[in-house]
Amino acid sequence: MIRPTIGQQLDMAWRAALPVSLTLLLLFVSLLSWHLPKLGTIGAAFVTVSVFFWSLHQPNLMTLWGVLAIGLCHDLLTLAPFGVGLLVLLLVHGSALWRRKALVRMPFLLIWLVFGLVAAGASVLTWLLVSFLQEQLIDPSEGVRLFLLAFTFYPPLAALFAWIERRLLPTT
Repeated sequence: MIRPTIGQQLDMAWRAALPVSLTLLLLFVSLLSWHLPKLGTIGAAFVTVSVFFWSLHQPNLMTLWGVLAIGLCHDLLTLAPFGVGLLVLLLVHGSALWRRKALVRMPFLLIWLVFGLVAAGASVLTWLLVSFLQEQLIDPSEGVRLFLLAFTFYPPLAALFAWIERRLLPTT
């Protein structure tokens, strides 16, 4: 039996870590000070898009443990109520996996609409959980903004992720 060389093993390892690493990179980049008012939810939108896409197209690489790590980083770095982002991302991940076999055969527009439903649910759940944890109804415009950002950024990010997937990742 021929064992892969160390270089081949490193190549396989970085490719396997790419979806989770890319999602974390998007989170970190979105947290930089861009001096754009009212865009505090852009990090959550990017992460939601990335978790959905990679869970749908590379579920063996965007695992439950990867989503857990992303959710923990998100909650710690955004100073959101702890556990809200984690729970929502786990539900987004589960939603993508739930009907994965049917979804991957659909045309892009239908996948985008399904993502829109998942993103709307994630936004409403985030708004409800944050309102509950703060013991007051918060302004729902932040939840609407989160949904609009995620829904708007899905096509360009999905195109980028699909290009990366075709060039660098094995098929499942």
